[in-house]
Amino acid sequence: MAQKQPKKSPLSRKDLLRFEQALLEEKQRVLKQGTFTRAVMDIPANSGDLSTHRTHIADQGTENFQREFASQLRSIESQSLREIDDALARIAAGTYGLCERCGEPIPIARLEVIPYARLCMKCLKAQTAKHSP
Repeated sequence: MAQKQPKKSPLSRKDLLRFEQALLEEKQRVLKQGTFTRAVMDIPANSGDLSTHRTHIADQGTENFQREFASQLRSIESQSLREIDDALARIAAGTYGLCERCGEPIPIARLEVIPYARLCMKCLKAQTAKHSP
């Protein structure tokens, strides 16, 4: 029985280079945003430094909200970096632009909007419908 050959990226070398550059630029943007997010999270809270100690409950609430928001941003940033790195790995492997579920090409228009897209719209909709109540 003949073994099925894995499909290769349907994109031209020029398109692959363009998407690789877009992914690298997005990675730099996320890393830069992460620096700001870490700075917000590193605001002294319980360091014992009374110069930053807020006695008003509203100030404490605001600082807690900012830290929680920054924590959620860090989570999103980490996920984005994983997605970008995975897309760069798919470029290197020659499978970028193929749906991970059905193996069909992901339209360039979708990749231009979400360069780290893993699924074509058909499979994304099926996955979303499967997980919806």
